[in-house]
Amino acid sequence: MPQCTGKTAEVNLDARRDTDTPPLLALAMIVRDGGQFLDSLLGAARAHVDEIVVVDTGSRDGSPDVARRHGARVLDFPWCDDFAAARNVSLEACRAGWILCLDADEQMAPGDWAAIRRTAASWSAREGGAGLIVTRNYIAQPWSRRGWQPVPADDLHALPAYPGGVAAGFVPTAKVRLFPNRAQVRFRGRLHETVEASLAELGAPVTPLPEIVHHFGMLQEDPAKAVRYLALARRKADEQPHDAMAWRELSDCALATGDHALALAATEHALALKPDDADARLSAGWMLKEAGALARAEAHLLAVSRCADATDTQLGQACHLRAQLAILDGRCEAAGPLLNAALRLAPGDGHIHNTLGVWHLTSGRGEPARAELERAATLLPHLASPCLNLARMYEAAGHPDLAARQYERAMRRDPAQAVAVEALARLQAHA
Repeated sequence: MPQCTGKTAEVNLDARRDTDTPPLLALAMIVRDGGQFLDSLLGAARAHVDEIVVVDTGSRDGSPDVARRHGARVLDFPWCDDFAAARNVSLEACRAGWILCLDADEQMAPGDWAAIRRTAASWSAREGGAGLIVTRNYIAQPWSRRGWQPVPADDLHALPAYPGGVAAGFVPTAKVRLFPNRAQVRFRGRLHETVEASLAELGAPVTPLPEIVHHFGMLQEDPAKAVRYLALARRKADEQPHDAMAWRELSDCALATGDHALALAATEHALALKPDDADARLSAGWMLKEAGALARAEAHLLAVSRCADATDTQLGQACHLRAQLAILDGRCEAAGPLLNAALRLAPGDGHIHNTLGVWHLTSGRGEPARAELERAATLLPHLASPCLNLARMYEAAGHPDLAARQYERAMRRDPAQAVAVEALARLQAHA
């Protein structure tokens, strides 16, 4: 395995910077095949940062040349399965007093770039401090992940242009992106690396900042990347067995590869270390529901309400999952109040409307069922499930033509939908 060390390949500092003035702000990045966003990211950064340091871990797409054209100091780094090691090489090369860390598939609005620089300037007169910044992880499919939310209609952080699929919405996360250039501040973690632990040891205050990072890397699935990340997550959990977040990361990586058994085991390990984690409780409840372990699922979901930091959205999702458990368990009378509570807490979630439609169907209420399922089909344009539920409703009511239209609608959303193919063949045989 290569050693985690880097070397300077070329220095090409932007001639516009006054080299006699101590630099204020550096952009530090690690890159491997930066792709379509790197050029625009660095082009936007140049007006607001004093130096750009790019650590390249083996690009084959010309990313180092793109970085040099924008005045970046480029460092070669032999990849050693450790994101923190690569990040720290970039930090060691920075000369500026403050460092901003971004990735090649990320962008910021022009106003946010300017605001970050003003923040660094205002903080430069005092020691310590760091900026926690929200990342919008864009996902093309609405409501396809827990925590998904639509792009705000009046978005103060909007970019001049977006790639396809962004309009659907995003899952927000937050981590420290802006911090002082001090030798004690370093990244930790083989995967999903952060500087938070080293800042805590220094007693440095962390301040939430209003700026937004736009992340586009999740718009397209990458199965090979998911497998690589799973291997790294396994190693991180082995190396940090008492870190609940390491086990959560292993669970997420296992889910991305379809290994639900490993994902559930890792989530329950995380909960043994940190029982008051609402999101982990929801994950465990959902996976156990899918596995048919209804009583164990219910126990995890009930525990969400006892988590001190549970949000209204998380409480709503717990109510929704408990309603699904009640329907599966034949306790339909218990599902209605839970679904109403879920919609109050998490309004607009298409999955809740889909389940509400199924609940109405189960109770023999055709028109309310139709209305809810149509609403779900609108809110979930990527899912076949609401269309299949509508088709079954029409078929049971003796309307084969309407049922066939919904089965066809489901197949347009999911061409491999075997249930719809078989149902259409059955309807055509009896026509």
